[in-house]
Amino acid sequence: MPFRAKFFLTIAAFCIAPLVVVCVVGFLNEQRAIEQLAGAGLRDSLITTAHRSQELFHRCDEQLMLTANRQSLRDYLQPGKPKPPIDQQNGPVSVGDLRIDVLPPLWLVGDELMDFVEAAAFNTSLVMIDLQKQSLLIADRTSNPKGKISLRSGSEAYGYYIKEVDGRVWSAKDDVPLCSIVFDPQFGDVRRCSVPIFLTEDRAAAPPGGALISYSRLDLLFASAAQERLAQLREGNGQGNSLTVVLDGSGKIIYHPNDTLRHQPIGTSEPGWSAIASSMTSGGRGVSRFKSTTGEDWQAAYQPLALGLSLAQARNLTLVQQPARVHLLWSLGLSLLLGLSVALALSVSYQRQQRSLNRITKRAAAIAGGELDEKLDLLSRDDLRPLADSVNLMNDRLREQLAREAEAHQFQSFIKLSALLTHDLKNAIGALSLTVSNMERHFDKPEFRADALRNLAGAADKLRALVTRLSNPVDTLSGEFKRPRPTDLIPLLRQGLARYAEPVDSEIAVEARLPPSLFALVDAERLERVIENLIINAVEAMSQNGGKLVVSAGKLEGGKVFFSVTDTGPGMSADFIKDRLFRPFATTKQRGVGLGLYTCREVVRASGGSINAESKEGSGTTFRVVLASAG
Repeated sequence: MPFRAKFFLTIAAFCIAPLVVVCVVGFLNEQRAIEQLAGAGLRDSLITTAHRSQELFHRCDEQLMLTANRQSLRDYLQPGKPKPPIDQQNGPVSVGDLRIDVLPPLWLVGDELMDFVEAAAFNTSLVMIDLQKQSLLIADRTSNPKGKISLRSGSEAYGYYIKEVDGRVWSAKDDVPLCSIVFDPQFGDVRRCSVPIFLTEDRAAAPPGGALISYSRLDLLFASAAQERLAQLREGNGQGNSLTVVLDGSGKIIYHPNDTLRHQPIGTSEPGWSAIASSMTSGGRGVSRFKSTTGEDWQAAYQPLALGLSLAQARNLTLVQQPARVHLLWSLGLSLLLGLSVALALSVSYQRQQRSLNRITKRAAAIAGGELDEKLDLLSRDDLRPLADSVNLMNDRLREQLAREAEAHQFQSFIKLSALLTHDLKNAIGALSLTVSNMERHFDKPEFRADALRNLAGAADKLRALVTRLSNPVDTLSGEFKRPRPTDLIPLLRQGLARYAEPVDSEIAVEARLPPSLFALVDAERLERVIENLIINAVEAMSQNGGKLVVSAGKLEGGKVFFSVTDTGPGMSADFIKDRLFRPFATTKQRGVGLGLYTCREVVRASGGSINAESKEGSGTTFRVVLASAG
């Protein structure tokens, strides 16, 4: 593939890919937001439908109780009064040789029953029965919810034997309806409610004289609760964007907008509902997704209802999210067009810059190879002219920087040497200062004068060694060490105590826990400086408030020996020990270079040993040095 075409496709991919990612991420976020909003809307719709259903149940029960308490029904059921047909008028009736007044008017009783059935489209019939469970009056309607309501009595009603009356109604002490769900061959699943009719106000004294049994179509009741039009219920298999489903405890469909699916197990007719139906029949509630038989995504919210029923509201997410998918397609198309346009513009610009870039490539390579006198010259109208000028300026500054670094390197070497020698000089002067400060009090003692002479001779030797190192800086800064030799550590430790700790024993208690001898493989001269540094640091740490200095030594397992220096000074923080303790130029003293412990660590490491510190603020510090044994 030609380079230009490859460059164009590469730029196009880099331009289009981020736009595609943004579009896809935006689409996914939009889908998630739509799903969340749909779930919230489903829950609200579910609560509203459930509330309407319960309200319709309650309204139907109240109307049934009001009808059962009508005085006309009580009078009609009074014992000893004949029950003529509904078209019988008021007046005396001959029964054999007796004349009996018929009360109340039968049309008034019939109107009470017909009013109940007519009050709601889902009421199918209302039956009044006597104590022998014989039907006296029946008000019912045809299968059409708007059909005419008929009233039957006399021979039409007397022969109708009611088998489904709830037996608890005859022992009831109040007129609360006893409801259940039964199957009607004509209307399917209906809600049957039985309520007693008390002939007197004293309900405890006399049992019911009869009962009312109402039948309500559940499909029409839930259609009314879901506010779905009857015409929509008859449309067939089309379910649209949302639907309402009611199941009983066995998973049978009590209500569904598609009439052909009612009274069937939902797991058979709608396999996608199986998991949700299992939760619904066990009394669960929640929001879940499923796929319909047509492969569409649906979301359903469900909760239990009375009488062992469960209500679900579902919404077609595929249709709800259709605008988002259309928006995604438009976004992808625009992203492709925009990416190709940008890639074309960049390709044209790249071709213009290619020639200028080729001109400066050779000279830039020469500069990179070390030819710092090389210059990049371009025409003033060239777009790469600012780059060439910047490279030339950087080249000039680089030459100046290299010259300055050469000078700075010399000064840096001198400064490092000065810092190291200053630290050693400070230790030597400190030993001389301790000796001089004690001369006024102890000069008349012969043993003090002898010890002072030894200290002065040792200090003089150290100063001569410092002068020698200063006169030969190359060897001083090289970091080279002498070959380690078997060295007895005890004399070095006692010598350090005698020089730097015992002169101040009036303020600081000194304790030495040392064996007779302890040999290690070390450079004796440099290890002596380590011991001096550790003892001086311990003494200076306790110079303000006094304390106790303990120097210990001994053998360890594995062919190792150790010595430690412990003080009771102010101690150090854990962060300081971890981050700064053995770093060069790090110190807690107000006056100090900060190279003592750094030098100690380097000397110990060069001898194949290790040094560590244990400290706690306010409780003192212990430095422990572990070396290879020479025993």
